[in-house]
Amino acid sequence: MTLIRRICAGLLALLVAALTSCSVDGSAIPVQGIRQVDDRGVRLPFTTKHSQRWNTANDGTEYEPCTGVQLRDLSRLNIDARSVRDAAKTNGQTLRGCIWTYEETGTDIPPSISQTVGNGKGLDAAKARRSGPQDSWLDDILIASRRVGIHVYSFEGYCATYVESGTATVISTASHSGTHPLNREQLCERAIAFTKATIDRMPE
Repeated sequence: MTLIRRICAGLLALLVAALTSCSVDGSAIPVQGIRQVDDRGVRLPFTTKHSQRWNTANDGTEYEPCTGVQLRDLSRLNIDARSVRDAAKTNGQTLRGCIWTYEETGTDIPPSISQTVGNGKGLDAAKARRSGPQDSWLDDILIASRRVGIHVYSFEGYCATYVESGTATVISTASHSGTHPLNREQLCERAIAFTKATIDRMPE
C-alpha cells in the first residue's frame, strides 16, 4: 500500500509540474492561457498579462518588435536593454510592441524609442490617415531597398518611421520631453537608426 501511495504522489507531482509550466527553447513559461512567445517560439523579454496582446488588429506580420532587436544592437545604439517594457497598456490593444529608454546623461527624462506593429493598408494609407494640421511627412527614404516613411508633428519631441511588413506596418518612434529635449533632427536620426538595425528581420 505504501508503494502505491508513493507512486501516486510521484505521478501527482509530475502532473502539477506539467500543468503549471512548459518549456520553449529551455525557458520556463507560465501557462495561464496567455501567450509568452513570438511566432518563432522566442520568449518575450517580460511576462505579459494581456491574453489578447496578439489579436486581429496586429496579426498582419509575424514580426515581433520585442524580440526582433538584438542585444548587441541595443548596446550599439546606447539603449538600455533592461528598460524594455510592453507598449500595450490594455488588453487587446491595437498596437503590439515594446518601449525602451536610452542610457542618456544631462537630462531629467531620458529619450525613448518604441517599435510597434499594427495592421493597415500600406504606407500611403497611413499617410492619408495621419494628415491632420499637426502632421507632416518628410521625404521617403530607402533602407535595405525598402520604402520608409518618416512622420513628424508640428511640435518637437517626436519622430517616427513607417515600414510595411505583410499587411501590417512597423512603426519605430523616437520621443523625448523634459528640460533639455532632443530636437526633431536628432530624434529622426534615432528612429532611422533603430529601423536600420531591425528592418532585415521584418518580413516583406
